[in-house]
Amino acid sequence: MWLLLAVISTLFIGVSTILSKLGIKETDAYVTGAVTNSVLLLCFTAMALFTGAFEQVSDMTGQTWISVVASGAVLSVSWVFYFLGLKGGSISVFLAIQSLTVVVSMVLCAVFIGEKITWFMTAGAVMIIAGTLLMMDRKELSALRSKKLWQSEQRWILFAGLSAICASVSYVIVKADRTPVDTNVTSAFRYIIVVAVLWLILFYKDKIKEFRPVTAKTWLFILLGASASGAGHVLVYKALFLGRAAVIMTVYRMGMVISIILSRIFLKEKLGKKGWIGFGILVSGVMLFAAGG
Repeated sequence: MWLLLAVISTLFIGVSTILSKLGIKETDAYVTGAVTNSVLLLCFTAMALFTGAFEQVSDMTGQTWISVVASGAVLSVSWVFYFLGLKGGSISVFLAIQSLTVVVSMVLCAVFIGEKITWFMTAGAVMIIAGTLLMMDRKELSALRSKKLWQSEQRWILFAGLSAICASVSYVIVKADRTPVDTNVTSAFRYIIVVAVLWLILFYKDKIKEFRPVTAKTWLFILLGASASGAGHVLVYKALFLGRAAVIMTVYRMGMVISIILSRIFLKEKLGKKGWIGFGILVSGVMLFAAGG
């Protein structure tokens, strides 16, 4: 059951990434992040209300509340970096970097939750890293080796990497709490924190004025992307509660295949020969990782 939920969530996330990219091209990353996560909050809240799950709030322990607050705070940072990275880079390389969440989650799950690391998972992780590097072009690799990555035009690489790390930490915090409370309830409270943080950042950076020039077409892409993302996240959090975090995050990251295919159709993005080889190695690594999990 949990594996099926993870697969369906992957389909939603794959589509949402393209829609978000189309929307963020014409607007500010902070605006897109705040609006998208507000929609995510509505999705989790609506699902919890529909199922009557909010009755379980009384079952939430002190550990659960700590998990919600901690994961929400880390996830807020992850989303900020996510949209900054998405706006600056190509879908293909951005998602390749995001796939490193699989590797980080594997290590964190082993250290803090005690999940076993197999040889298949280790080999898969190495292939994921190798594939990601091969998908980068010369400018991106040069910037990655540079000590001044933060100051370069390729700093979105840093944002994408930091987003992946923070997302992994947040997911493992969620996974560590085994209190039998519906994930839509805990996620609703978690995203209250995320939304509050992102809107505070929006006001702090004086980005409210960026709402004015946003066109109806751009809003459509942002809201559709946010809705697809909301559906994907509702399902993946449910899967995380029921199954193995490392495997779920592996399946979840396979949404990049859908996104990369769609990016060629709608964004006209292209990969060179080396990039396609890297993509093949990366996908094979993800599949090997899942087989070993």
